[in-house]
Formats: sequence, C-alpha cells, structure tokens
Amino acid sequence: MASADSGEYDAGEYTYLTLPPDRALRSCIGLVVAGLAARARIGVAGLEEAVELLEDRQSTEGSTRYRFYLKDEGLVAEVEEREQAVGLGDGEASGAVGEVSWRTVVEMVS
Repeated sequence: MASADSGEYDAGEYTYLTLPPDRALRSCIGLVVAGLAARARIGVAGLEEAVELLEDRQSTEGSTRYRFYLKDEGLVAEVEEREQAVGLGDGEASGAVGEVSWRTVVEMVS
C-alpha cells in the first residue's frame, strides 16, 4: 500500500508497459487503458482522447515506458522521462542515462 506522506506507490501497484518504436504496436496502449478503466469502473467517456495522448508520447527513436495505477476510483497514466547525464571529460555528454522521472499524461476519474 502507498504511504500517505510520500505520494509514491509500491512497485506492485503499478502496471508497466514498454513499447519499442514500432507504430504498429500502439494499440497495446489502448488495451491496457481500457482494461484498467474497466477495473476502476470508469466510464468510456474520454477514453479515446486519453489513448491518443499516450500514443502521441511514443518515441520513434527508442523504447517508451508507460506506467499506470489506480488512485481514488480513477486511473493515472504516466510516461517515463530520462535525462542525459553530462560527463566531465572533454566537455561532451557521456551518453549515460541520468535521473529517471515520470510525467503524468492522463488522469481519468469515474
């Protein structure tokens, strides 16, 4: 269960979806959102728009990670954002991935 003060949920409470840059796999996002919306007993109003917002976030250059969770009779969908770490040698970026954060893209409520 989530702790009240941190605002974070246990890893087991999230549903994760990782998609390669293949546009043909975009329908997977809709299946996950529809399934979780049904589980949360959320109506279908706005479902198409929610899926479109998430599909628009799919990268064409690398894998895109999504995570979903149920919160207060609603559904929250987030997309992973990675910041590039900057190396100290020769003034060039190291190419290493720095901090990972999640951006909320969709919140659906019943």
